[in-house]
Amino acid sequence: MKNLKNRISFIVVLTILSALYIFPWAKFGYTFPIEFFNSNYKLGLDLHGWVELDYKVDLDNAKMMSGQAMQANDVIEGIKSVVERRVNSLGLAEPTIHTAQYGPNESHIIVQIPTQNYAQIMTEQERNKKNSEDIARAKETIWKVVKLEFREQKNEITLVDKAERKELADKVGQDIAGGLPFSVAGAKYRDNYENVVYASANWVLPKEAQVSGIDSLTRFPYISEVALTHKEGTYDLSGNVTLWDAGYAVVYLKSKGQSGTYDYEYIFVNEKPSEWAPAKTVDGKILNDQYLERASVVFSDFGAPQVQLLFDSEGAKIFGELTSRLINKPIAIYVGWTLLTAPTVQAKITDGRAVITGNYSVVEAKQLANNINTGIVPAPIYLTSERTIDAKIGGDSLGVILYAGFLGLLAIIVFLVYFYHISWLLAGLALVIYGILLIAIVKSFGIVLTLASIAGIILSIGLAIDANILIFERMKEALRSGDSMEKAIAVGFDRSWTAIWDSHITSLTSAVILYIFGISLIKGFGLMLGLGIVLSLFTAMWISRILIAFFGRNLHTSDARKFVGLKK
Repeated sequence: MKNLKNRISFIVVLTILSALYIFPWAKFGYTFPIEFFNSNYKLGLDLHGWVELDYKVDLDNAKMMSGQAMQANDVIEGIKSVVERRVNSLGLAEPTIHTAQYGPNESHIIVQIPTQNYAQIMTEQERNKKNSEDIARAKETIWKVVKLEFREQKNEITLVDKAERKELADKVGQDIAGGLPFSVAGAKYRDNYENVVYASANWVLPKEAQVSGIDSLTRFPYISEVALTHKEGTYDLSGNVTLWDAGYAVVYLKSKGQSGTYDYEYIFVNEKPSEWAPAKTVDGKILNDQYLERASVVFSDFGAPQVQLLFDSEGAKIFGELTSRLINKPIAIYVGWTLLTAPTVQAKITDGRAVITGNYSVVEAKQLANNINTGIVPAPIYLTSERTIDAKIGGDSLGVILYAGFLGLLAIIVFLVYFYHISWLLAGLALVIYGILLIAIVKSFGIVLTLASIAGIILSIGLAIDANILIFERMKEALRSGDSMEKAIAVGFDRSWTAIWDSHITSLTSAVILYIFGISLIKGFGLMLGLGIVLSLFTAMWISRILIAFFGRNLHTSDARKFVGLKK
């Protein structure tokens, strides 16, 4: 009896601690004295709300490997994995990243980033501002994943360089004439080329968007041809006009307002080419991400953070030739058209290990290494759409599910109390403990809750109820045979074990299959169903057994009717 009391005490303490842990203290504006109890639940996209970013994969510009184009699926999966690493590196809530096919030749990467609740921030306006900053940071990080390349400074800018800028502007015009939405074209060329501006507003046109003939227009919307324009004149300290104010513009006028204002978008390709050229060997090999294995943070002998680059064997040869030629000159690392860093070469490096030194903090060094590591993808991507999804629908659905689940569980308990009397109250208590422990496990392991996973929890409760029914029926059979109450309890649990084990293993197998082979929503359902099945075995065969044994072992057979509903 003493052993049973100790076990009951353990169950009571475990239940109380778990109940304190699962209670959402922050939602009610209270901070628990013990920090462990203040952690938050992780909600899925359908319960949380999220921002969806749709990126088109430019397969036409997929890079060549070994002289042959990569397979489209390989390109897309490579980009997907890189995007996932970059988003995860930001420390935001669990993102969802998947691919989509729009027609036979258009592939997209869909990034869904949950908005965070920022419970510590009091006003909704400030919370929205923080979420906007998170999403802006994510977009800035994702679009960089276009191509990593090492470059050296040009000795001069040639007429060929300038002609390439005109060709780039013509490509913009061709894309728009071919039906590419203006905003999509703007994002594509702004994010993937240097010195390209895309802007929109409802105001007076800036000088670089003032193509000839606009003032006489009477019909809108209007899209201009590619035209040579100039920016507003800017001056250096000597009063001279800054060079490179000319460029090529394509303007989209949606409507005309008052006082010469327009609702407009424009793309401006500056005539200024890049001052950097791809770093090539004598035989024409370009040092790029194909030869870079990884970047990592290391520390000097004095503890200063540095970024180490590790090349493969072929990259080591290329880098050795370049560093021998560029001693005391900078070599730039570009991701797309973004310059990450341009360290000066101090000596020839032939072992394939280079160190970027500088006045970096640990955070800055990690960020640079991360940008280099995850800036390696086989094709450009650009943002085509962005939308915010409200979690209200999912929240309403959650309320309905929880309400229906509560009513269903209450109805089952009332029904079974009618048939099994006092023993079912104890089993019902065990089910409540089961629910508290399951939610505590979900919270402690950071399992993401979705509508599907909650449905799995509710289904697992049904299996737990089924186990208790088997136990009580076996107890009834033992009592009918004239066994004492203590023996009937032991027989009830022992004889029902095989049936309970078989049914739970069958259900657990189904849950494992759903988790392994299902999509994300099905995986969540399978995970919670499987976890619930395992825990229901524990509560039915251990917690229920202790409670029933503690309250029922000293009952006489004549009291069996009150305890398990045995009829005379």
